[in-house]
Amino acid sequence: MSDSKVEETAAPSQKPIPRIKDISMMKAWKDSKGYREYTLFVQSLNRAVHGLKNSDPVPISPIIEKLLIVLNKIDSFIDQCPTKGRSRFGDAGYRDWHAKLKQESEQLLKDTLPDQFHNYIEELNAYLNDSFGNSTRLDYGTGHELAFVLFLLCLCKIEALTQQDSQAIVLKLFARYLDLCRRLQRTYYLEPAGSKGQWCLDDYQFLPFLWGSSQLTDEGQIEPKQAIDERFYRDLSNDYLYLGAIKFINEVKTGPFFEHSSTLYDISNVAHWSKVNQGMIKMYHGEVLDKFPIAQHILFGNLISFDPVPKPSSEGLFKKPAAVTQ
Repeated sequence: MSDSKVEETAAPSQKPIPRIKDISMMKAWKDSKGYREYTLFVQSLNRAVHGLKNSDPVPISPIIEKLLIVLNKIDSFIDQCPTKGRSRFGDAGYRDWHAKLKQESEQLLKDTLPDQFHNYIEELNAYLNDSFGNSTRLDYGTGHELAFVLFLLCLCKIEALTQQDSQAIVLKLFARYLDLCRRLQRTYYLEPAGSKGQWCLDDYQFLPFLWGSSQLTDEGQIEPKQAIDERFYRDLSNDYLYLGAIKFINEVKTGPFFEHSSTLYDISNVAHWSKVNQGMIKMYHGEVLDKFPIAQHILFGNLISFDPVPKPSSEGLFKKPAAVTQ
């Protein structure tokens, strides 16, 4: 994960804000430090879980354990915020849940992180609060998933999480986050945010398919075409993010899989998981990171910077070394 930490973050914390105001700013986003660090982070975690099952023993640090407790507590807020009856666009009980999250999250982070990281709480809290959906629109989508991974990236940049946590970040933290989000989606009938429906991978998530295909790359007994076979995803959904996502889709959607999830159906015809994984990385850029409707909501502060990545200077490459003084 060290390749995602491209620079030290010494500046004081500040509340992050959206910076991508219109589509003309998308190039600045793609040229930014934040974009580069995020893509390096996703790729680093992709490599870290290559060939691993969710259930495989991986190092779990005290901070990972504490963050899992945070997610458990956030999950428990659902029990404290009953549904109010489904309307045309979701259940208004979700607004009570989200208000509870915003009320409690800052203290949860203070209780979780050692004192030396408390200067970053304001920034971290903004990404955490943005990770579970929008309380005005009653929706959830890949932009909220992105916010949670930005939260994890920030924890790595301040070195609350380290490279030794890479596998547990995906197999434990992100997997627990998915379970929580799926419970929210089912309980409050959250609308898909900016979904393409059957023409995209999934109404809500993307990264379970990207990192999940990396998990399956060394798994000789499971072929891509078998991932959509109930006999496989039913028994192996707890071991692989990809199969867990397929199982959830089939639980919440009706009709033939090739009709409601045509893109995933087409992907199942790819011969090898390595090809699937390569395609997922390209698709994540094309359908999530490089799309203005999603990028416009990304928050930038000192930890996730909108500043451009410095371009190498040809001058510096051929500079005469300074004379050595005796």
